[in-house]
Amino acid sequence: MAEERKQTIVNEIRYWKKNRLLPKEYCDFLLALYTEGEGEETLENETVSKKNKRIPWNILMMTFTLFLLPLSFLVIYFTEMDMIMQTGLLSSFVALSIVYSRRLKKKSSDQFHIPLIISLLISLLLSVSLVHEQVPNNWSVYVVITIHCAIWAVIGRRLKLPYLLISSCIGIIVLLVIIVS
Repeated sequence: MAEERKQTIVNEIRYWKKNRLLPKEYCDFLLALYTEGEGEETLENETVSKKNKRIPWNILMMTFTLFLLPLSFLVIYFTEMDMIMQTGLLSSFVALSIVYSRRLKKKSSDQFHIPLIISLLISLLLSVSLVHEQVPNNWSVYVVITIHCAIWAVIGRRLKLPYLLISSCIGIIVLLVIIVS
């Protein structure tokens, strides 16, 4: 059979498979028959190339998420923004990190830890700066830090993340040492 004719038949079978005009098993059989066993490899190569196209998006989002923490410090300590604008901007950073973390958790990715940690740290930074701005008392800041450590412990226990439990314990111990001394 002429190569051009085989290629036309193979393209037609792929079209049937893509649009589900025939069952997948039949299409796979016909592709294997007409391509002499090479049909599956080309389909696998197509799916691999689609996955490779998605990698830069994940890398871009993770890089952006990693830059949110230093950007938060810049917003709080090195800008002359009003406190309401800082709060809104940092709250959007926290929301973005949480949404990205949940998205990664749904996909069963092990990388969901990074946006989760960043969102917790930004929310701690936001809370401490807000309380310090409104009530310039150290005790109020200590209370906020204690509340955050408790939240970290609850999240760590619920999601079975030992690093959050350890961080909350270390935070409370350091806080007690600061208060006592």
